[in-house]
Amino acid sequence: MARNIILLLFAVTTILWSCNDRPGKVTGSNPEFDSVLALADRMGDSGNVNQALALVQRSFKTIQPLSTDDKIHYLSYSNIYYSRRQIFDRCIEIADSMLAVLEAAPDHPDGPGWKIAAYNNKADALFARGEYTNAYQYYNLAQLLANENKDSCSLRTFTYSLAMTLYKQQRYEQAARRFYQSYRLASYCEEDFNVFYFKQEQLDNIGLCYNALNKYDSAMIYYQMALTYLDTMTGRFDKKSASVYESPKAIVLGNMAEVYMHRGQTDSAIALYNHSIAINLRKGYTNSDARIDQTKLAGLYLKLGDLKSAKATLDLIEAERDTIPDENTDIKWHKLMWQYLEMKGDSLAASRYMREYITAYEAHQTANRSLMETDLDMRVRNLEKQFRINKLVESRASQMTYTITVTAFAVLVSVIVMLLLRNARRSKKNMAELKELNRQVEEARERAEETLKKLQAKEKDNERILKSVAHDVMSPIAAVISLADILQNDDNTSKEEQMEILGMIKEAGSNSLKLSRDILDAAKEMNDTSDKRERTDIKNLVTREVDLLNAKAAEKKIKIIATVPEQPVYAIVQEDKIRRVLDNLLSNAIKFSHENSEVTVRLTTETGKVRISIADKGIGIPERNKPHVFDMFTDAKAKGTSGEIPHGLGLSISQQIIRSHRGEIWFESEEGKGSTFHVTIPTDRA
Repeated sequence: MARNIILLLFAVTTILWSCNDRPGKVTGSNPEFDSVLALADRMGDSGNVNQALALVQRSFKTIQPLSTDDKIHYLSYSNIYYSRRQIFDRCIEIADSMLAVLEAAPDHPDGPGWKIAAYNNKADALFARGEYTNAYQYYNLAQLLANENKDSCSLRTFTYSLAMTLYKQQRYEQAARRFYQSYRLASYCEEDFNVFYFKQEQLDNIGLCYNALNKYDSAMIYYQMALTYLDTMTGRFDKKSASVYESPKAIVLGNMAEVYMHRGQTDSAIALYNHSIAINLRKGYTNSDARIDQTKLAGLYLKLGDLKSAKATLDLIEAERDTIPDENTDIKWHKLMWQYLEMKGDSLAASRYMREYITAYEAHQTANRSLMETDLDMRVRNLEKQFRINKLVESRASQMTYTITVTAFAVLVSVIVMLLLRNARRSKKNMAELKELNRQVEEARERAEETLKKLQAKEKDNERILKSVAHDVMSPIAAVISLADILQNDDNTSKEEQMEILGMIKEAGSNSLKLSRDILDAAKEMNDTSDKRERTDIKNLVTREVDLLNAKAAEKKIKIIATVPEQPVYAIVQEDKIRRVLDNLLSNAIKFSHENSEVTVRLTTETGKVRISIADKGIGIPERNKPHVFDMFTDAKAKGTSGEIPHGLGLSISQQIIRSHRGEIWFESEEGKGSTFHVTIPTDRA
């Protein structure tokens, strides 16, 4: 069930409906109840899973007596059902019930193996709910118990779970090694149906890893190994239906189709995709995998320019969305519909699917962020260290008990006193070491929390920048595409109209370029930790910036009047950043001023600081927008008096720069009468 690697972690316990899937051997079972389970297995293989579970539940209540084996088999069967339907809370309850049954039968010969299965089942459910720390604790319990009982076969499940996590984190080389390790560990198991299914899956999983690494020859080798193994084992288990052999073969063929597609053998790829889809869309087969192949086939048709076949495939996917729900496939379907409509020239409809795709994709990424950021190896190592610490604590407790017992029965008072003194010295030393370790751990935790807060704040800013790129930058690009389409396809467009459209294209491109530069500057400012400052003449900076922007002001018949002291005014600053602040404030003053008006710039000195004031008599700032003027990507923005497009980044960047100089920036404004922005900077580092 290799393709489900991207969908679920429940590969071993959720894809099979066989007596062999239940842990332990049928040694103490009620024969009548065991026959019911066998019948339910056959019903499940035929696709009648709901009826199968109802039969098992009824029989569990009516058949008596039921042994520990029967109870565990019933709970294991129920876990398979609910895990396939992703009802993870129920799976956790079932795992806890299995552990409770085993506690009541501590001497059962199959108890350790069943307990390992219960730990793995609970870990799988916790993992699927995103509770990764708790999940790894139960995986580790399963691993430790398997090691204690020298059960190499059971270790395959823990190794497989680690491989699944690494694959979802896109760490494909490490995942491939873990899958191969789990395949080798399965060789220690008795060759039953469960082990057969597990081994063929691991071969296919390794092929998927190499395919993701673009090592197509290696991927094809493992796919062929999986097919050969499936052919060898087909029919080996008499009570199994044909679907349990045909469905995994179809999955492997679908994976091979992707290799053919990358190699440019598109006819072979299309044939294999269609063959795999036709098999797994049948009742009782792996329908979800068929949907994945359909999305890949539709993508291939679009790549080949076969829009008719692509649309037919996309329509089939849409028709199955309710009966075979899957979040990942739905996200890919929206993206394919967006691409298809773009190729059809329907930009308006395409933009709707594009927005739905971006929204769904961002939600999916947010939901999986904690998994992608998980350092799996570190967590496993920490769990192993904690286990060793617990063992040491237990050993220490045992030693203390022994010491107390020996002391109580000692005859010589001198020996008792010596032992007590020695233990006291050791305890004091150990307590001191423990306090020091606790202090170090607490300091490390506080540093980690502080680092995490900073990373979360930076991540939030980066997300806002990415969203701005996705929405604001795409709008002028879409406009350019639409205008270019008119130029290309409308033969009746006059030369004057063509020049007008070209002007609009130029304006849209310029706006997009300006926004992109502002966004890059914002990102650079957020991540810039340099602090190289020099003694700078602020008067000279102001004068040069006014001279540079006089030409821009003259285009709107605006006059800039600068009032500066006769003597130089020095401050220790980063010159290029202060120049950027002046450029932002002056540009805004010109942008929002009316023609034939004035912009005044005043430079003054105060005690320990320099003050710059830039005033205009333009449109002013409405009261409702004043609290949000310095927000990054704020909605509190308006077009300039000549229709200039604002982006809402300049003032936010300016505020960050002035704050980094331990200065202040504020404004006074009245709607319809103009605005005055003030900046103060300390004249030295103090």
